[in-house]
Amino acid sequence: MSNTQLVRSVITESGISRIRCECGLWADHVVEEFLNILGQDPASLRRKNWMQDHVVVNAFFMPSAPAVARIMMAVLAGEHDTLRREILLASILGLSDSDSPEFLQECQSVISRGVWMLIEEASSGRSAACAAYAFEILQCLEEHEWTQMLQNDYSHDIPMHGQPNHRR
Repeated sequence: MSNTQLVRSVITESGISRIRCECGLWADHVVEEFLNILGQDPASLRRKNWMQDHVVVNAFFMPSAPAVARIMMAVLAGEHDTLRREILLASILGLSDSDSPEFLQECQSVISRGVWMLIEEASSGRSAACAAYAFEILQCLEEHEWTQMLQNDYSHDIPMHGQPNHRR
C-alpha cells in the first residue's frame, strides 16, 4: 500500500472507530484485519468473505458500510498490485449493491466519487478480472453513459456476465 498516510487519515476521518461492529467490537477491527491480510497474504482474502457478519449481515449493510467504502476507495487509489486491486474491487462491488436500501445510497455516493478510477481500471487492459469488477461497480452505480462507452469500445477486454474468465 503506497498511500498509507492517506488511508490512515481516511480511517480516522471516517469515524469507524466509534461504530460498533456486529460482533461487538469497534468496527475498525475488521478494516485493520483486512489491511493486514491484504499486505501479507492477499490470496487468503479470496477464500473468505471478510465483510460477512461485520459490515454485511445476510445481504444487509451495517452502519459501518459507508465508512468501509470510503476506506476501500482510499486504499484502491494507491494500490498497484493486480491481485490486491482485484480483491479491493471485489469488496467495493460488494458495497455497491444490496438487498436493503439502508446505507446503500451512502455507499454508492462514496464510491461514485471515484468513478474515474473505475473507468480507468475498466479500460486499462491491465487485468480482465479488475476490469470486470470495475465495470460491474459502474453498472451498480447506474453510470449508464460510461458503461455503454465501455461496452462499445472495450467489450473485448472486459469479461461480461456469462463469459469465461469472469471471476467473483
